[in-house]
Amino acid sequence: MSYDVVIIGGGVAGLFASHLLAKNGLKVALIEMKNENTIGEKVCADAIGAHHFNEIGLEPPIDGFDKDHEYEGVAVVSPDEKHIINVWGKGYSLNRRNFGVRLYRMAVNAGVEMFLEHSFIKPVISGSRVVGVEVRDKNGFRKVLYGKVVMDASGAPAVVRRSLPSEWWVSEPVPKEDYNVTYREVVEGDIDIDQRFAYVYLNVEIAPGGYWWIFPKGKGVYNIGLGVQWKDGNPNPIENYRRYILERLKNRITRILHRGGGLVPTRRPIPCMVWNGFIAVGDAAATANPVHGGGIGSAMLSAKIASEVIVEALEKGDANLENLWPYHIKYHKAYGAKQASLDVLRMFLQRMTNEELNFVFRSGLVSGKEVYDMGSKGLLSTSIIERIKSFASSISRPRFLMKLYRLKQYMDRARDLYLNFPQTPAEYLRWRELERSFFNGYIEWLNTEMR
Repeated sequence: MSYDVVIIGGGVAGLFASHLLAKNGLKVALIEMKNENTIGEKVCADAIGAHHFNEIGLEPPIDGFDKDHEYEGVAVVSPDEKHIINVWGKGYSLNRRNFGVRLYRMAVNAGVEMFLEHSFIKPVISGSRVVGVEVRDKNGFRKVLYGKVVMDASGAPAVVRRSLPSEWWVSEPVPKEDYNVTYREVVEGDIDIDQRFAYVYLNVEIAPGGYWWIFPKGKGVYNIGLGVQWKDGNPNPIENYRRYILERLKNRITRILHRGGGLVPTRRPIPCMVWNGFIAVGDAAATANPVHGGGIGSAMLSAKIASEVIVEALEKGDANLENLWPYHIKYHKAYGAKQASLDVLRMFLQRMTNEELNFVFRSGLVSGKEVYDMGSKGLLSTSIIERIKSFASSISRPRFLMKLYRLKQYMDRARDLYLNFPQTPAEYLRWRELERSFFNGYIEWLNTEMR
């Protein structure tokens, strides 16, 4: 069985990419373990910013089908819960299953050949090229699907990419500390919060290296959970959920509708995302936002850009490393450079104490608009830096404020590094060494200054 593109994974990235590629006249196969009744199911926080739909050219979710609730913004709460920063910006709580069903229907209607209830076994490799995949159906029968391009849209496990030869740049593993382990429950109840906001709570005791959340879904339903950095010594998120969150809210919760956990890459994109006949999208390429872990919108954005690059490569006659390489440049310009900057911020935040976080809230150092700009652009505002200068001479925490000043410098440098990603594979190894040296130096500074 031969195709132009074979996609492993029927999440939002794989389904959206398959739809776009088939719309462009390509013969596309999609491999997915779920069946038609479960195709859209996914354990996550269900939230997405409205701006993503404009960026990828997709109609917003619809009330009563794939939209459960609409937000006016995010309320970020200090560890002592005495201060809140309201970050204004329209967003949605998705009906995650129905949103997946919508993308699935779009893909099928565009002509994608679906291989549901099939699991990936191994890549088919010829020389230094991926030429297909071996899969198994629910009855145990094996099949080989050949493709001019194989796309890994398998999510955080990145089953295809991690099965490729270790000497290929694209197979470089992601350190476990760059993931967050999550647990969440969707519940019915009566929780006293402003339904206009998705609530994010910062507290290093409850959610070390992450945060915990309460996201209203309308009609007395809430998505409640937490993410914890995957790091030796950190607690199991289920235990902390029960100990801190469920114990606090148990009298407000009347019924649990769903529970589950997951793994989210919270970092900059993987350094190399393509190879000869191969491309990675979504969580398989680590495209989630490093600070808040939201990955639905950026996964679909990566799928859109990857699809455009694949079409162009096949029009040139070969989806080789050189012709797929522009995926990096286009993605980093659209989102990846911001991710690199926010990865610097993420590592800084993961080393802050509750006392330091409370100080940031209490001092009014950062406004809601500035938090929004950090999340949407990956930039630490110059107005914050000016505020730091004025604060440093008048309060008791000048050393901490100087750390924030240095943080901005690191964030800007990380962003520039990814905006200047090499134009050709021939320059990659030099860039990769610069990137590795930069982040190693930054981590060394953190280990010295943020003990």
